[in-house]
Amino acid sequence: MDKNNFEIVKQSLGNVIYSQKTQEMAVVRKQGYVTNIKWANIILVGLVFLFLFLDLLNTDNNFYNYISIALTVLETLFLIFQLSFNPEKDAIEHKNTANKLWLMREKHLNLLTDIKNEIFDFVTNSQKRDELTKELSNIYKEAPQTNNNDYDKASTALNGNQKPKTDDEEMINFLPKNLQE
Repeated sequence: MDKNNFEIVKQSLGNVIYSQKTQEMAVVRKQGYVTNIKWANIILVGLVFLFLFLDLLNTDNNFYNYISIALTVLETLFLIFQLSFNPEKDAIEHKNTANKLWLMREKHLNLLTDIKNEIFDFVTNSQKRDELTKELSNIYKEAPQTNNNDYDKASTALNGNQKPKTDDEEMINFLPKNLQE
């Protein structure tokens, strides 16, 4: 068995698994953000209509009219904010990246199986490893940024409440039984 390429691809697989899970945690974060924005929008629009209705009923005083105007201005600014930053698009980009990384995960597992089963010679293993590395590099170039919180949640999801172990100990948990040494 080509032990050196096996170890390199195994290490790369660990990085892919962490990256994929981190992107998935970013999706959860962004979708929560989107949900909060939608609820805030619904509440603001509801308040605008409520105070406009109260203004129609109360013709003696302009108090409700001023509140309606202020809420309408706030809703307009909120709408501009939503159109400018588009958090839904960010969530979709994180999801697409996570899907691409899932495919890379599968390709790494397939290559590890081929290396272990000695399907290819050393040169072919190296070529396939380099192709995966290049493909992975392109995914990372296009990937949206995540943050430390996303990574910490990914680490917890992958390791339970335990701290991450050394690379080799952790990788054993990620590999199917037939690839564990």
